[in-house]
Amino acid sequence: MTRIARSPGEATGRAAERGRPVGVLVVDDSLVFRTGMTRAVQACDAMQLVGEADGGTAALEAIAHLDPDLVILDLLMPDLDAFGVLRALHAQDTPPECRVLVISATLDDKVERELLAAGADACMSKASSRASICDEALRLVAQ
Repeated sequence: MTRIARSPGEATGRAAERGRPVGVLVVDDSLVFRTGMTRAVQACDAMQLVGEADGGTAALEAIAHLDPDLVILDLLMPDLDAFGVLRALHAQDTPPECRVLVISATLDDKVERELLAAGADACMSKASSRASICDEALRLVAQ
């Protein structure tokens, strides 16, 4: 299931370059975490929620259709994990330009190194505050 939270005419894609809020896609199979993260994104004036997805396969579809500036991506999902999503994105002839922030409850140094090598732009623990995750997301897009 991909739930798209976009209204016609709202900015997506390279919004930051156009002086608009950063378009964010939130991907997590946990409804509780996904809801909390989408609310945090919606509460940040510099961000705009363009969509949410409940798994890796839905994330790939949403990325293709929504062209987000940033994807907040859960590491472990039952259908396709973050490694599978990153591999699929980077295997495309023209990979999307979005930044990917991987979040996980089970993050350790080894997994973080592997995710960065696979193409993630940054990794954070789900134990981090939602505000910290949003701050890191904005920092990534500003690079």
